[in-house]
Amino acid sequence: MIRSLALACSICILACASPAVAQDRVPADAAAAGFCDATLIGTPLRTPQFGPETQKRLDEDIAIARAALRIAPDREESFFWLGRRLGYAGRYCDAIDVFTRGLERFPDSYRLLRYRGRHLTRSRQFALGLADYQRAMQLMSGQPDSFEPDGLPNPLGLTLGTYKSNIIYYHAQTSFAVGDYDRMVEGMALAYTLVPAFARDDMLPPTAFWTYLAYRKMGEPDKARRAVAEVPVELDLTENHEYHRAVQVFQGLLEPSDLAENEGTLVKFALAMELRFAGDEAGATALLRQIVEKNAQGFWPAEVELVDPDRS
Repeated sequence: MIRSLALACSICILACASPAVAQDRVPADAAAAGFCDATLIGTPLRTPQFGPETQKRLDEDIAIARAALRIAPDREESFFWLGRRLGYAGRYCDAIDVFTRGLERFPDSYRLLRYRGRHLTRSRQFALGLADYQRAMQLMSGQPDSFEPDGLPNPLGLTLGTYKSNIIYYHAQTSFAVGDYDRMVEGMALAYTLVPAFARDDMLPPTAFWTYLAYRKMGEPDKARRAVAEVPVELDLTENHEYHRAVQVFQGLLEPSDLAENEGTLVKFALAMELRFAGDEAGATALLRQIVEKNAQGFWPAEVELVDPDRS
């Protein structure tokens, strides 16, 4: 009981520490606001290229979700599933429009706020994304948690995340964009405690990853190293293999010579940040820019590092 009250208080503190951004500031038509055309460094955003089978499945899922919304516009789930399906196809601003329409009908939906916040962040509208997460945390404070349904199930078909853990995790992650590193550390620690025990191995690499970056940006390398030192080489992972490999870059277990050309974005971002922390600014900038340009939808953490590396 005491632990539950402590967690509820922590969630309330996280939710209330920053002023909320008014919901009506989210553009009615997100695409018209100019967030879907270019990255923060001005490179064009492109429609992701999926294989024929994947594209067919995405299109079918969107069509089914549109039909469900037409049939049942009085259901909160109709809005968030269409929005999520659009997001999986890389259509972030279309997704934001759907979530916003849903919130006009269900203004106290922490689920719609969670999903819109994620897509606002993906479209580089960081203050608005943070405000949605803060509002979602306020709505969930003192309420029972529940598992969040997976739209893209992992190989085991096992749902790992809960709404509270995901909302707090993504709020902390988005705080990287605005230089709120204390909030990152606090949020990552709390998100880790909220996942069920069977998902702790999977939650450890991503929370350690962002905690390490927060401490390094705050100029506290010893705390950063302790944050990743606790991540073992062997973990029972279902989803976060790339985060685990990226953490091994921070641990010094993987050197640049160990990395392949086709390494994932997170691993390359970890390497770029290590170059920056080591003082190799030219190398870091070149790799960060390569990451952004290579990805059809850019990569916002690399973009904010390029345009505002000294944010705080």
